[in-house]
Amino acid sequence: MKALLYKEGAPHLCEVPLPEPGPGEAVIAVEACGLCGTDLMKLSTQAAAAVLGHELCGRVARVGAGVQGLREGDRVAAAHHVPCGDCHYCRHGNVSMCRQFKATNVYPGGFAEYVRLSALHVPHTALKISDSLDAAAASQMEPLACCLRNAKRSRVAEGDAIGIIGLGSIGQLTARLLSKVFGAVVFGLDLDERRAAALVGYGRGYTKTETFEDAARCATAGRGLDAVILSAGTPQLAAHAVGWLRDGGTLNVFAGFHPDPVMPLDLNAVYHRELTVVSSYSPALEDLREALEFIVSGRVDVTFADQRVYGLERFNDAVADVRARRVTKAILAPLVEARR
Repeated sequence: MKALLYKEGAPHLCEVPLPEPGPGEAVIAVEACGLCGTDLMKLSTQAAAAVLGHELCGRVARVGAGVQGLREGDRVAAAHHVPCGDCHYCRHGNVSMCRQFKATNVYPGGFAEYVRLSALHVPHTALKISDSLDAAAASQMEPLACCLRNAKRSRVAEGDAIGIIGLGSIGQLTARLLSKVFGAVVFGLDLDERRAAALVGYGRGYTKTETFEDAARCATAGRGLDAVILSAGTPQLAAHAVGWLRDGGTLNVFAGFHPDPVMPLDLNAVYHRELTVVSSYSPALEDLREALEFIVSGRVDVTFADQRVYGLERFNDAVADVRARRVTKAILAPLVEARR
C-alpha cells in the first residue's frame, strides 16, 4: 500500500506492507485525513520520527481476534492518542499529559491507504459513524474535540465576549463552536480578508488590530474581552492581547509558536488584575464523543467554502496551498480519486 512517511527530514510517498491486525486491533481503509497545523509544524521543525496525519475517517477492512463492537465494513472516525485514565495526570484532568497518551499513535500515520488501530484505540477512539456522514466532515472529529476541550478549559460561558486571534481552520472551528454551542459573542482577528469575512454568521471578523480593539471595547462597554484565544500570532501580539482582556479575564494559548515561543508577560498585570493564563493541547475521550455528536447533528458545521481534497501523491501541493492560504482546510483522500 501507499503511505506518506517522514524520513530524512522530509515526507516521502512510499510503498509499505499492508498492516495486519493483531489481537484486539483493527485495520482501517482511510477515506479522509485532514492536514493539521501540527503536521505543518512537524515539517517546518523537521521533528525527529514524526508521524503525519491523525484526523481520520475510514471503513474497517479487517479486525483482529477478540475485537468487540466493530466488524468489517463499519465506518469509524478515529483519533490517534489514548490516555490510560488512571495515572496522576488523568486523575487531575490532564489527560493529554498522560504518558500513555503521548506514546500512542496510529500506524503508520493517517496519510496512508490503510491504518492499523491498536487494541487501545479500538474501544476508545474509534467511534462508529453512519454511511451517510461525509468523510471529510467525519475526519474533523478530533480537531473539533480539541476546540471543545479548549473552550471548557477556558470556562467559556453563555454571553461571554471572546477574541480569537488567527482564523485558520482551528480558529474558524473555535468560532463556530463558541457561537453555536456555548452562546458566546466572537470577535476574530486575521490578516487575511477572506478568513475574516468567513466569520459571518458566527461572529465579527477584522483584519486590523485597532478596529478589532475598538469593536471589542464598544461591545463590552469598555470592560474588555472575557478571553482571548491565540490560535496563531506572534509572542509580541500575545503580550499585547493582555491589554484586551477584562479584569479577571483569560489569555488562552491554543497553538504552538515557532520558531520564537518567548513572550514578555507583565506579571504585575496578571497579579493585580487576577488574569488567568491557560492552554489546551489535545482532547479527552468524552470530548471526541461530544464533538462527533455536534458534527452528526449539524450543530457545528465543520466544512469550509475553500476546502480542497487531495490524493496522497499531491501531499506537497496540499501543504503549499495551506501555507499560502489558498485553502483553509486540506483533506487527503487516499483511496478515492482526488478532486480539486
